[in-house]
Amino acid sequence: MATSSTVEAERKFDAEASTPLPALDTIDGVASVGAPETHTLKAIYFDTRHLALAARGISLRRRTGGHDAGWHLKLPLSPGKRTEIHAPLGNADTVPDELMDRILAYTREGTVAAVATLTTERTSYALYGPDGGRLADFVDDHVHAHVSVGEPREMEWREWEVELAAQDGADDSLLDNLTGQLAEAGAKPSERTSKLATALGGSWPDAKETEGTEYSNGKAAVAPVISFLQAQMADLLFQDAHVRLGRDDSVHQMRSVIRRLRSVLHSYRTLFETAAVEERERELKSLAKTLGHYRDIEVLHARLRKYLEELPEELVLGPLRDELDQRMAARADTAMAAVRNHMTSRRYFRLLDELEAFIADPPLTALGEKPARKTVAKLVNKAAKRLGKRHDAAVGAAVGPERDAAFHEVRKAAKKLRFAAAAAESTYGKRASKVEAAAHKLQSILGDHQDSVMARAELLDLGSAPGIGSAAFTYGVLHAMERSVADATETQYLRHSRKALRLRLKKPTS
Repeated sequence: MATSSTVEAERKFDAEASTPLPALDTIDGVASVGAPETHTLKAIYFDTRHLALAARGISLRRRTGGHDAGWHLKLPLSPGKRTEIHAPLGNADTVPDELMDRILAYTREGTVAAVATLTTERTSYALYGPDGGRLADFVDDHVHAHVSVGEPREMEWREWEVELAAQDGADDSLLDNLTGQLAEAGAKPSERTSKLATALGGSWPDAKETEGTEYSNGKAAVAPVISFLQAQMADLLFQDAHVRLGRDDSVHQMRSVIRRLRSVLHSYRTLFETAAVEERERELKSLAKTLGHYRDIEVLHARLRKYLEELPEELVLGPLRDELDQRMAARADTAMAAVRNHMTSRRYFRLLDELEAFIADPPLTALGEKPARKTVAKLVNKAAKRLGKRHDAAVGAAVGPERDAAFHEVRKAAKKLRFAAAAAESTYGKRASKVEAAAHKLQSILGDHQDSVMARAELLDLGSAPGIGSAAFTYGVLHAMERSVADATETQYLRHSRKALRLRLKKPTS
């Protein structure tokens, strides 16, 4: 299925049936107007019964007629702009898989079906600049709508639309200029968000965004935490589509978002009712574990492949590179199948529902309404103290598996501190950013250490397998290389940890 995407920048105007067209050739910057082109467009809009897509400003339609017949999925990008993804016409009743993959995080278990059919008699005019380049398109639409969701009904209206013709390097001021001059010519800027919104009228759902309660006390401790969770939830829904589409690095990105959500829920758990936090942490942990299996294979494959490439040919005994690729590909396929199963499960969609509900109406404790600066600082500093304790345990552990495991615990504590500080940036500014950066550095160093631990375990299994023969020598060389890497990361960690472990947020004195 070949798809393409563009960024759409447009403005709409209301027009009565008798309103004359504006003099387009008198608009500043417009040197000439193309001959009118007339098309009959039929668009069938698809959504769930509860209009889950419309609630998020997303539209999915199949349109025939005109120059761009096919499936169109429009996703909000910024005010006045949307990303539009096109797919061929295909089957009239079946949404293309690639488009469904992009919206499944929003429709979840809801069945997608036709909710409205719009027939538009469109007359379009191309607007050209002095250099002959196409600036924009002006369209005059007479629309007839049949709504099939809720109470079936029919309606008609007329609207105008101006859309920039090209987006690469396009100047939004041109659109503003065209809009202003059309308004001066008697056009009335429309309050309609889309043709579908007009057709649905009172059935149009309330906007469903990842936004929480607006607290009467904007300085409450929970306010910066909810703000951080809002951003992560939006990113989670965004990354969901990328994983389903098999985009490079998407599993890593989604797993990182889940880690941020878990870490902040954990660090600030005393602001919320215990059961609500524990339930969501548990489900996020399960999802992260499923994604982690695939990501760990991805990291391990790239790491071992890199070291094999760096070894002199005389030290690579056997077709180890091909064997590694085949073995890891088989593991990755199994792990990705588990990811896809998890992400199409009722359990996963319920988690998305529950996270959104938690953010929209958080179950607060009394501490959540306390002043932000004092409370947030206390919780971030608590995470810093936890990191210090894990550090002391690691440097005192015996060299070997015990020490490796202890450093992994340090890494997890650094991660929690990092995201706790990140959530505090809106309250503590540069000081919180400094703590976040220091914790991130430690997490990264010890991430390399943990990757080495996993690589050594894999190499030990490979080198001791029955019938491995001379290849055991190569695996032994790689194991020794990984041991050196681990030692180097420990030294690097100890050098950077001295200052990082002392960082704290300063609590107000009153």
